[in-house]
Amino acid sequence: MKHAPPWRGCRRGGLPAAAAILIAVFAACSTGAKVRSMFGGLLPMQVSVAPALNEGAPVAVDLVVVYDAKVLDTLLKLPAGEWFVKKQQLVKDYPKGLDVQKSWEWTPGQEIPKQTITYHAGAKKVVLFADYQTDGEHRATVDPQQPFRLVLGERDLAVEAPQ
Repeated sequence: MKHAPPWRGCRRGGLPAAAAILIAVFAACSTGAKVRSMFGGLLPMQVSVAPALNEGAPVAVDLVVVYDAKVLDTLLKLPAGEWFVKKQQLVKDYPKGLDVQKSWEWTPGQEIPKQTITYHAGAKKVVLFADYQTDGEHRATVDPQQPFRLVLGERDLAVEAPQ
């Protein structure tokens, strides 16, 4: 008894259409950042804390995922000290525009395990604020799709490629 091929009975053009969909999906995966931004994902993060951090005092760090361009513009004008004062009101004012994903307090020289941040579809940027005792912006931004290493130095923070 002869068996019909599995594609027999499919509408003409059904297989090419399915193949085209699969090719589009795999091609989209190669665009990486844009696809992850559309769907959200997990962001790996490393942290390094200087032994002489913040004049020997702990430092509070907030990681904020921003979903709205206007909110991002607002946050990029705020030094960290002002962020920490206004944070509760900003969260109330922009409940869909930003997400305070993590809040930490780290001590000088502390060893920090790898962190993973969750973000949702449409994330524009990740903004980091560090509440140092010294004057300065103490703010950094990263793309939500780009793994990074947060370096908490003696007097300021920096963002680098992960090691």
